[in-house]
Amino acid sequence: MQRITITVSDTPHPLAQDQDIAHIEAAALDAVRGGGDIVKVTLYGNRELAILVSPGVPITFEVAEVPDENRDDGDLGSPFEPYSSFINDYLD
Repeated sequence: MQRITITVSDTPHPLAQDQDIAHIEAAALDAVRGGGDIVKVTLYGNRELAILVSPGVPITFEVAEVPDENRDDGDLGSPFEPYSSFINDYLD
């Protein structure tokens, strides 16, 4: 499976598996063309990141092959600690 990482001002943020790169790129371009706006993405670990996208803010996208992660389902109500084996059974 592919893991997409968005880097904002030299800080990398791995995206959740279900994030639509084309949609995020289009939203970022719209924000820059409009003078700036907030673009929200879901990160690996089921956490949300709000990015203030404006002219002059460097944003890059990197795609890499990684193993599938069944906890990484984009559910913001069920966050997990990335790179841990802890399963949050008590939130169900």
